[in-house]
Amino acid sequence: MSFYNLCLWLAGPLVETLIILRAVRAKWVRKYRFFFAYICGVLLQDLFLFGLYLAFGNKYYTPAYWAAEVLSAGLGIGVTYEIFKCVLGRYPGAGKMARNVLAFIVIGTFSKNLVSFWTHQTAFPAALVELERDLRVIQALCLLVVVVLIAYYRIPLGRNARGLLSGYGIFLGCSVVTLTLRSSLGMAFQKAWISVQPLAYLAVLCLWCALLWNYEPNPQAETHAEIETDYRSLARVTRKSLVQAREFLTRAVRP
Repeated sequence: MSFYNLCLWLAGPLVETLIILRAVRAKWVRKYRFFFAYICGVLLQDLFLFGLYLAFGNKYYTPAYWAAEVLSAGLGIGVTYEIFKCVLGRYPGAGKMARNVLAFIVIGTFSKNLVSFWTHQTAFPAALVELERDLRVIQALCLLVVVVLIAYYRIPLGRNARGLLSGYGIFLGCSVVTLTLRSSLGMAFQKAWISVQPLAYLAVLCLWCALLWNYEPNPQAETHAEIETDYRSLARVTRKSLVQAREFLTRAVRP
C-alpha cells in the first residue's frame, strides 16, 4: 500500500467520526436516523477492514472487503429511503408510492442475484460485485427520479436535504461507473480502483460534513405542490385498471 492510499484510507474514518460527533452536537441524529446508521456502519467496516489488513494482509482482506461493500450497499438503501422521506415528507401519498417501489425493486434484485448464484451461473466473488453494482444502480435511478420530481414540481429543499441528495448521488454515480469498469476489465482496473473509489468517497464525506454541519429543515412550499393531486389521479387510474384486469381474468376463468 502506497503512502497516498494509506492517507486516503485513514482520512475516511476521521471524517466519518467528525460527522457522527457533529450529528450528536447539532442534534440531527433523530431527524436522519438511517443516514446516521449508515455512517456508523461504514465507520465500523473501515476500522474492521483496516485491522484485518494490518493483521493478515490480503489473505482475508479481499473477500471481507467485497462482503463489506455489499453490506454498505444494503445500508445505503436506508439512505435512499431517508432522502425519499426528507424530500417527499410533506407529500404522504407520493412518498408512500416511492418507498413501495423502492422496496419492490430491491427485493427483486436480491432474488435475481440469489437465483443466479444458487444455480451456479455466477461465481461467489463475481456475484458480490454484481449484487453491489445492481443495488447501486437501483438507488441511482431512484435518486434520478427524485431529482426529476424536485425540478418538475419545484419542491423546496433545505441545506441538509441538498447535502444528502447531492452527496449520495455523486457517490452512487462514481460507484456505478467504477464497479462496471471493475467487472468488465477485472484486474486491469485494480490500480485505478484502489485510488478512485476512496478519493470519491472522501470528497462525498467532506460535502456531507459541510452541508450537515447544522440542522436545517426544508422550507415550506409557497403553494401546495401538484404532486399529491397527480398521485391521487395515478392511484385512481391504477385501481381502475386493476379492477378491469381482475374482471377480465374472472371472465376468462369462468366463461
